[in-house]
Amino acid sequence: MRVVDLGTFLIPVRLSLAALMDGGRDEVVAALQTTFSEFATAEPVESSEVLLDYHRSIGARQTELALFAGSRLIDGLGLVQLHLSSLSIGFVMIELDLPDGTVIDLESTGAREGFKAHEAVAAQLVSPYVAEWAERVARCLPAHLVGPRPEAALPASRLLWWHRIAVDPALGEEFPATRWYGESADLADGARVTVANGFTSVLTAPPGARYARRHLLSDVVEGLIVATQEWVVVDEAKRLLASHLVRLSGNRRAGVVSVVSVDAQYYEVLKLTEEITLRNLVLHEEARYLANARGLVRQAAARVWRMADEAADLDQRIGALRDLFTLHRERIFNDRDDRRNRLVFVFTVLTLIQSVLFGYDFLTGNATVVGPSPRPAIAIAVLALTVLTLVGALLGQPYLERLQHRLNRRR
Repeated sequence: MRVVDLGTFLIPVRLSLAALMDGGRDEVVAALQTTFSEFATAEPVESSEVLLDYHRSIGARQTELALFAGSRLIDGLGLVQLHLSSLSIGFVMIELDLPDGTVIDLESTGAREGFKAHEAVAAQLVSPYVAEWAERVARCLPAHLVGPRPEAALPASRLLWWHRIAVDPALGEEFPATRWYGESADLADGARVTVANGFTSVLTAPPGARYARRHLLSDVVEGLIVATQEWVVVDEAKRLLASHLVRLSGNRRAGVVSVVSVDAQYYEVLKLTEEITLRNLVLHEEARYLANARGLVRQAAARVWRMADEAADLDQRIGALRDLFTLHRERIFNDRDDRRNRLVFVFTVLTLIQSVLFGYDFLTGNATVVGPSPRPAIAIAVLALTVLTLVGALLGQPYLERLQHRLNRRR
């Protein structure tokens, strides 16, 4: 059975999409081609008399996320393909030649062990190359076009997962995951692709066909690459939102929630929202210009991976977190208003007390015939009333709030 493994990894730096769209794309492409000169790249894109023409024309290429695509031979692995995206995501593709009759079902212990005996060897061989390639990308990119990766994101410079693609499997030897749970799409002349979680089966030569459409494999791979990037964008955004929620909850338990900390996190959430919007814009723009077969594969993956539901859930989480930050800011301002009102009350009472006692002191002074001077007593009384007022304002507020709550309930 011919199985193609498509592995995903992340670059340790984050490319600025705004800078790329502002003219930095060509600079990045040139840097990557120089850095990975040992890779054989595809034929140069061709020009056309119109801007947006056939797939891979110059105009259409400018709408793509792909920055580099090449292949090279590696001992023990054969031909290995490398794809690098402007979303700081990389893909490596290798081919496994499995014995006929191999059952690839990760849910079954026996079948899983038999298949992983082949795949694990390939993963061990390619993993050091993935780490090296990721670091080389980070070093070669211009500093003004990159930024740091968020700490809550998936780990970089290592293989995250494999997506297995079975090419023309025999009847009954398809991946169980695709046969039972996959989403299918008809491509052309009976060719068919079925996408599931982690597995895809593609039939390039239907029964009775005179020839196989081998080029459909590249269409399937590119469609899966675009869909995987959409999934990674949503997954990373959810991880960052969870990180913000954990930080906010920890600050509240520690009693260090302040306007400064809440505003700082609120600003980070706004930046995250802006970045997600820009990433989705670029992804959807590329999806609009995908060739027919590639677009069908991407749509099938989006359905089986429930991308629409995930994106809607992400929007709800972002809105909920923004509302939570707003409520915390209002709570902080309300507490400030309460403290300010108590201080105003304290100083008002002190002013009234001092006014009354100063008037009484004036009336009972030595210059009058009202009586002996009680000035020490007045000073002691002013001090005692000041202390009582301050203590009552600071310590009596919770009691007054509970009393007010009880009175409101009785009403």
